[in-house]
Amino acid sequence: MVDWERLDALTVEALSQYLRIDTTNPPGNESAGAAFLGDLLRENGLDYRLFETGSGRASLLARLTGVGEGKPLIFLNHIDVVPAEAEGWQVHPLSGEIRDGYVWGRGALDMKGMGIMQLAAFIAVAGESRRLRRDLVFLAVADEEAGGYTGLKPLLEKHPQDLEADLVVNEGGFALTDLVPGKPFFMVACSEKYGVWLRLVRRGVGGHGSMPTGQGALELFLPALVRLMSRKRPLHINPIMQGFFSRLAEYWEILAPYREDGDPETLRRIVEKNRLDSIPALNAVLRDTASLNMLHAGTKINVIPDRAEAFLDCRLLPETDAEEFLRFVREALGDEEIEIDRFLDMERAPASPSEGEFYRAVEESILACYPGAVVSPFMLSGLSDSRFFRARGVACYGIIPARLGLADLTRVHGSDERIAVKDLRDGVRFLYDLALRVCA
Repeated sequence: MVDWERLDALTVEALSQYLRIDTTNPPGNESAGAAFLGDLLRENGLDYRLFETGSGRASLLARLTGVGEGKPLIFLNHIDVVPAEAEGWQVHPLSGEIRDGYVWGRGALDMKGMGIMQLAAFIAVAGESRRLRRDLVFLAVADEEAGGYTGLKPLLEKHPQDLEADLVVNEGGFALTDLVPGKPFFMVACSEKYGVWLRLVRRGVGGHGSMPTGQGALELFLPALVRLMSRKRPLHINPIMQGFFSRLAEYWEILAPYREDGDPETLRRIVEKNRLDSIPALNAVLRDTASLNMLHAGTKINVIPDRAEAFLDCRLLPETDAEEFLRFVREALGDEEIEIDRFLDMERAPASPSEGEFYRAVEESILACYPGAVVSPFMLSGLSDSRFFRARGVACYGIIPARLGLADLTRVHGSDERIAVKDLRDGVRFLYDLALRVCA
């Protein structure tokens, strides 16, 4: 029998300590986080392996061995977190403070909280000494926040046999509390957009700031950037998002016509008529996007710069061809003098099925642990390490079982990131149930 009281206390205290370990990427320093996770495993009588992929860049793998009736279930999480400035936070972002029923700190939601939940569920399964049909693997990796290129990607290339799987459970959607009245709406990520990062350069004529000529780099560059930012890509609702709206249609009256006929064209008209794509979180999964996040020019206030550069974070729907999107960018800019450097391509991967044995297992575990919940497929607007497994034909489902309002989503990569103690405890039970459902 699982000692849930002990496990609940371990989960909360472990996350608090884990959040105090600075694994901000860059530089990552995931070795410190991996050592902490390793100590927790060892204290519970469990072995693990460390994989080094660079100085201070370590990933950790622990395995409960089954009898080989299928490939493993992998609980996947990442150790690194994005930077956080203390200004604007109610607590220090590396404090791990437990307050008001929450554990606070950078990574509480993305995704040290999920990592600790997975670890606690792994420990719970190990403590029961059950016969497992397949292996259960706990895998904590480096470098996800920078694309996984010194984390999971080289691990899969160098140790493919150690990372074989039938199913991966990773980060992804959350359980939104304000989509359907009185019911948590669990969004299970079956797919995700892929990314293209662009560097744009415009050259012009430099000179003294007291004598503007209209030919400075910024003066030439800014109108083109405005043109690009004001152009929207076409609306496209792919099958995964059609599945999402189908579940939502059971509760949203404005979606009643789509509920009745199931016609994607009906859905498109409803989205446009009701401007559902004006909600940033929905717009991001209904069309390709380009975000202007960095602009560099000039070295002195009285000097007209002769060079300016801008950086665009472009996130593309899985159905979009990157070359076609680049042609769109060039046309929208309307300036042939702008140099476009496509300096990073992030992998595009097929969707995991939103039906079948493994999706049903995730759904059944959610419904067993969160009675009355609604479960829906979803597509991530961001990027995760799931794409590396999906590209190898492995079913990957992303769900962090934290119940959040839409406003709380800004805490991810934002200020005052936190996770409810209750969500941590319930999340361990969900993952434990899923592990037994799939492996035992």
